[in-house]
Amino acid sequence: MNWFQYFLFWLALSLYLLNRYVLDFLGFTKYKIPYLNDVLCLPVVLCVALWLQQKLFPRTARSRLNIWQVIFTVIYFSIFFEGILPAFSNKYTRDFWDIGAYALGGIIYYFFLNPKPQLLSKPHQTYIF
Repeated sequence: MNWFQYFLFWLALSLYLLNRYVLDFLGFTKYKIPYLNDVLCLPVVLCVALWLQQKLFPRTARSRLNIWQVIFTVIYFSIFFEGILPAFSNKYTRDFWDIGAYALGGIIYYFFLNPKPQLLSKPHQTYIF
C-alpha cells in the first residue's frame, strides 16, 4: 500500500468512528451523516480482512483481493445486515438503500484501497498499520 492508500484507510476509519460513536457520545446526533457508515464499512472491513489474511497465512495469502472477493463481501453484507438480522431482531430495520451504500463502499475499496499489482515490490507484501 502506498501512502495515499494508508491515508484513505485511516480517513475512512476515523470518519466511521466519528459518525458512529463520537458524535453520539458528545451529544451531536443531529450532525450524523446518514448512510456514511454503510459506505465506509466495507473499505475498512476489507482492508482489515486482507491485513489479517496476510498475517495469519503469510505463505498462501494474496497481496490483494480480487473483484469476486469484493463482490462476495458486498452480497454477504447485504444479505446478512438487510435480510437476516432484521428478521430476527426488531433493533434492525431493512433499508434497501444500504445495499447501494455497501456496493459503493466495495467500489471505493476495489479502486482506491486495494493494492495494485504494479505497486507491489514482492508477491506477499503485507500492510503495516
